[in-house]
Amino acid sequence: MLRPGRLGARPPLPVLLLPLLLAARGAAAQETELSVTAELVPTSSWNVSSELDKDSFLTLDEPMNNITTSLGQTAELHCRVSGNPPPTIRWFKNDAPVVQEPRRISFRATNYGSRLRIRNLDTTDTGYFQCVATNGKKVVSTTGVLFVKFGPPPTASPGSSDEYEEDGF
Repeated sequence: MLRPGRLGARPPLPVLLLPLLLAARGAAAQETELSVTAELVPTSSWNVSSELDKDSFLTLDEPMNNITTSLGQTAELHCRVSGNPPPTIRWFKNDAPVVQEPRRISFRATNYGSRLRIRNLDTTDTGYFQCVATNGKKVVSTTGVLFVKFGPPPTASPGSSDEYEEDGF
């Protein structure tokens, strides 16, 4: 049995009666008029914004830097984002989720977003690192390159305590 609203379903009763009413109209008095009206009733409000939505935002505050450093050093990658509601941040290396390793690879939330720290770097740590931030309304991401090279560690400039250099390539 076909149900109303489905393809191939029977038309609703008023549509079936329309030919009969028109025939009756022709056979009955000529001054009788037939009018058919339709009313559109919304069935959902999926396109209506709530008051809470108007204050929501997600912004990439600064792109991630590229870093070149040497074996055994420590690198920190920063994901600088802000949003309302506060975003959830995920880290990826070469499109795979970063897996934390005790005392070597860690990431944590910061007041500016998130920080990924890798200690005791190896050349296998070289790759494309991406942070993806989402707050349920929007998604933003930024990617940086970490290059770990053989050789002596980079020298820090006077007054600097950085263990690595940040490149703009």
